[in-house]
Amino acid sequence: MAIANLNPRQSRRAAIGLLFGAIVAVMGAVALPVWLLHRHYDTALDDATDRLERYGRIAASRPVVAKQLEAMRAKDPRKFFLRSGAAALSAAEAQEALRSIVESGGGRLITVQAPVSKDDGRYRQITVNVQLTASVQAMRKILDGIENRAPYLFVDNLTIRSQVPSNFRPAPGAEPEMFMQFDVSGYSLTGQP
Repeated sequence: MAIANLNPRQSRRAAIGLLFGAIVAVMGAVALPVWLLHRHYDTALDDATDRLERYGRIAASRPVVAKQLEAMRAKDPRKFFLRSGAAALSAAEAQEALRSIVESGGGRLITVQAPVSKDDGRYRQITVNVQLTASVQAMRKILDGIENRAPYLFVDNLTIRSQVPSNFRPAPGAEPEMFMQFDVSGYSLTGQP
């Protein structure tokens, strides 16, 4: 049906319908962006409020964390690491510690070598290769001495071999000596963050 063929009553209805459609379109064009803008700011406000509450909880825990940090500093965790500085200084400290442990434990040191050091971030791993001979009781004392000292040292690649023939019968109260070879690793701080 063409608009020119409409009677006045139909023409008024069409005009009112078009006016109503235009009003709805204008209101939608204004209301939709306003609603989207409010939704955006509501979401941003909720996020900011949540973040503020989280930061408030973190700030409230500061005294507890400060107390824990002071307790950790009082324990002096640096004593568990080898001397900082050049790798050779750390290796020398580990070698000297091993020398004193072996001698006080009743063993006889054959060689002590520091073949490698490996940097890993702010830590440096120092490895020392040790060869010695000792009785079973002395071996026990030596390994216990390595385990229970500061700075911490870790035993790897432990090899123990008997140096006596299979038909050997020791005298009463005498123990045969064994050959031990192992790597001892310790860590030092490099000072890098």
